[in-house]
Amino acid sequence: MAWRPKYKQLCAICKKSHVLISSRGQFPICTACSMKQISQPIEDEKFKAMFDIDQKLYEQSSFLRSIKYNYLRFGSLSEKQIDTFKRVSEELANPAHSNKNSAQTATAATASAAAVISEKQESANEAKQVKQAKPKAKKSKK
Repeated sequence: MAWRPKYKQLCAICKKSHVLISSRGQFPICTACSMKQISQPIEDEKFKAMFDIDQKLYEQSSFLRSIKYNYLRFGSLSEKQIDTFKRVSEELANPAHSNKNSAQTATAATASAAAVISEKQESANEAKQVKQAKPKAKKSKK
């Protein structure tokens, strides 16, 4: 992902707090206003248990707040959203455990990227060898 410059903008709801924004299309909402939006009660027992995590985690992660807000707004979540919410909340709750997993994932990703690069280099070398092996035929002018 490319680096983006960040700047501060006033919260669109309370107009008091500044929010760190990284793109023009991002809606500026401060943590306090966002926490007010997601403080509504949840009736569904499955989602009630899932969203019953420490408030500090919601304050730390705008991603967790957005998932809960989307549930309150639309009334349901996709399976990927549910799985990702559970994974991220677990990682934030246990940072020592998640660092081991992220290091293993990063190592695997680096190894697979290196394998792809070496395959590309091998195919480029083969193409050069084939090109050098074929003599060029001259066209005769009539």
